[in-house]
Amino acid sequence: MTPHPPPLRRAQLDALLAFLPIFAQPGYIFGEWHADPGVLPFWSQSPEVAEFIQVLYHQQFLITFDWVTWAAEAQRYDEDGGAALATADLDTLRKLMTASVRADRFSEGTLAARFQSGQITAILRRLQQIRETMAAT
Repeated sequence: MTPHPPPLRRAQLDALLAFLPIFAQPGYIFGEWHADPGVLPFWSQSPEVAEFIQVLYHQQFLITFDWVTWAAEAQRYDEDGGAALATADLDTLRKLMTASVRADRFSEGTLAARFQSGQITAILRRLQQIRETMAAT
């Protein structure tokens, strides 16, 4: 059984939420695909996306759990047009981000798709709602 992750403080969430205004900008480019001759295509993250991923680790937002088994549940958040995400709790948001980051290691482009579809920005928006309801710590 996976241990329950430690709770997050407001400051940890604030560090992640600092990226919301950047990612929510209309037309923001999260990265770009490169397909050079003789080289497998790869996604080059914007500097802000690369920093965001580092902050996810540094702020201990990513958690240890069986994200592969949870993939079917994660897919539900992709398919329902955002309704489930609008009511997701903090643990679910952490699982979604963890699954996306981990899956990208095995299937490059997973994170690119999550950013480009707006899911990461939607997760941050939901995180902001949760953050606003937290007591001062």
